[in-house]
Amino acid sequence: MQFESCRNQVAYFMQRLYRHGLTTTSGGNISCRTPEGHVAISASKFDKGELTAEGVGVVTLDRKLLTPGIPLSIEVGIHLDIYRKRPEIMAIVHAHPVTATAFCASKVKLDTHLTAEAYAILGDPVFIPYELMGTPKLAERVSNAMQTAACGLMENHGVITVGKTLLEAFDRLEVLEVAARHSLIVAQLGQASPLTPEQITELDHFVGRK
Repeated sequence: MQFESCRNQVAYFMQRLYRHGLTTTSGGNISCRTPEGHVAISASKFDKGELTAEGVGVVTLDRKLLTPGIPLSIEVGIHLDIYRKRPEIMAIVHAHPVTATAFCASKVKLDTHLTAEAYAILGDPVFIPYELMGTPKLAERVSNAMQTAACGLMENHGVITVGKTLLEAFDRLEVLEVAARHSLIVAQLGQASPLTPEQITELDHFVGRK
């Protein structure tokens, strides 16, 4: 089965996410498209720090479970809705990194315009209003907000990133957390010096965003 390599990748990146302090033992979920067009996604109720391929389920886009006995993440609907709406996306990471998630519970903006790297990799995060976790309403709200964005801040919940590979989606989440720390530190320092509109436009062209 070709999807076995995807299960291993999901487990590897989940362990990496946990080791870097970007999620908790029970929090977050990671997925990727399989060569067959299905979705490999981390299971519910498994220790994220010790996750192996056996703790990664496989499900079709119409939610048929192909790995019986593996309880899928309660947020599987978010992943499936994004994959259906964005066929170019191959991987999704949802987690609760401490600093970035604090901005999900704040009216203060997480500023990705403070460094060229953050803006080039992330663009502008979208803010996604609150819905109860694990519900179809949340899945619809997140997938609609993420139709063109690389990353999103889910109000009073956590963050989500997408990519054409699992590495790209993971990198975006890691850079988002760093950008959140920069935002916090610069606010404490005062006298912020963000990228100018001209520099933003230059970066958009540099990465092919516009």
